[in-house]
Amino acid sequence: MKVTNPEMIRAVTKEWDGERDSNGRPLVSEDILERMKLVTTEEAWGTCKRNGYAFQFAGDWMNLHPDRVIVGRAVTCRWVPRRPDVHDSIDKQGEEDKRVGFQNSWVIDELEQGDLIVVDLFGKIFNGTFAGDNLATAIKSRSGTGMVIDGGIRDTQRILEMDDFNALIRGVDPSAILDVSMPDINGITRIGEATCVPGDVVLATSTGVIFIPPHLALEVVERSEAIRLKDTFGQQRIREGVYTPGEVDREFSADMNKDFEEWKANRPE
Repeated sequence: MKVTNPEMIRAVTKEWDGERDSNGRPLVSEDILERMKLVTTEEAWGTCKRNGYAFQFAGDWMNLHPDRVIVGRAVTCRWVPRRPDVHDSIDKQGEEDKRVGFQNSWVIDELEQGDLIVVDLFGKIFNGTFAGDNLATAIKSRSGTGMVIDGGIRDTQRILEMDDFNALIRGVDPSAILDVSMPDINGITRIGEATCVPGDVVLATSTGVIFIPPHLALEVVERSEAIRLKDTFGQQRIREGVYTPGEVDREFSADMNKDFEEWKANRPE
């Protein structure tokens, strides 16, 4: 079992010049993570697409709380259908590393505050329930965010009762996780049609999940904030009868841009 490859992560994320953890994973700041909660999926997608990152979005989820946005730094794990020689080798490595419990608990032990667990369980639901209420409690306690699972969960009624927590999953089932093995923690992972790299900023909304490369996170939040500010101005001017909706909902004219810059300069902080 490969539990992180720091040099590979550093090489892939070479455009990130900020802080990293001991495994080479980029650590986007808490300030950016907090600001990211107000970003729409479309705004994030637009910035990723403009920069050449076309496969960062995964949709069609069961979202336990569509009104709750979750944001965090990706901690990934990849699962495969159980094969005895592979599974036995992983278990043996876990014993040598003094890991406790079934393999799904091992990746939870890697979580820190502000992380968001991203699980590639190849869409398995029956016997593919990555977490029940006990492991969901551990995930919430360690990360403070939620979970994105390309697979299932169990104990759903109790997980639904958890405050300040959310899960985007493929389905629910009363069965326990079975006949799968986890050969990879914090590797490059495929979720649906998207690629997730450890340290990506995960933005999970009612629309779906987008994985934002760390070096684009600041650009994403700044562009979103600029759009929101312009929208606030335009909507105010519509209410005031200064401009028509058609004038606001297109590229601003030179006079409108001048008005916008004066409005920005004079608005209360």
